[in-house]
Amino acid sequence: MNDLMTKSFTNYVDLKKEAMKDLDLEAGHNNVEMSSSTTHMHTDLGLFLEEAEKVKQEMGSVRDILGRLQQANEESKSLHKSEALQSLRSRINADIMTVLKKTRTIRSQLEDMDRANAANRRLSAYKEGTPIYRTRIAVTNGLRKKLKELMMDFQGLRQRMMTEYKETVGRRYFTVTGEHPDEEVIEKIISNGDGNGGEEFLGKAIQEHGRGKVLGNCGGDTGQARRGEGD
Repeated sequence: MNDLMTKSFTNYVDLKKEAMKDLDLEAGHNNVEMSSSTTHMHTDLGLFLEEAEKVKQEMGSVRDILGRLQQANEESKSLHKSEALQSLRSRINADIMTVLKKTRTIRSQLEDMDRANAANRRLSAYKEGTPIYRTRIAVTNGLRKKLKELMMDFQGLRQRMMTEYKETVGRRYFTVTGEHPDEEVIEKIISNGDGNGGEEFLGKAIQEHGRGKVLGNCGGDTGQARRGEGD
């Protein structure tokens, strides 16, 4: 099997054909009648690759959601109404939760594949070094590498979105209060948003009570200290 460990796992049909071709060649070299056994291994490998394809499709679904999150993040930069921002933040949070749920499922599927590979390795027809074993390991490792890359992209996007959103909250706070908030104030605004990033909290504070309400609820002692320093 030529460099199977470095082959792309995207074309599972070709992988299966290559593995079975090598298996037939080994059987021919050993002058062993393996028609019945080979058929069974052919079926087994096919089922394994079907499971791998499901994992691959789930990763594709996660990738699509990351694209949607990126678009939503860009959209948030052009929104100014509190209600629209709140709605968008709710969608973003829902998508993030979906990504976390899907990646947990993918990890579980890969762990199942690892256990199946370990169990098969104890059988002579699937032992380490055989075409079937090499194919299964190559596919599993390829999927795990893709999941790692996917999670790195997700974490990077999530961190960038949070950084940019904190900047947005800081600008809105400054517009209302005339003061630049520190990190603690921004964190309080976001955490008081009940999952909506602080949009509802900040919007209501601005609308109903003005600057004093924002400072009182978010700045606390920090706001008082600043006023004290100015006295």
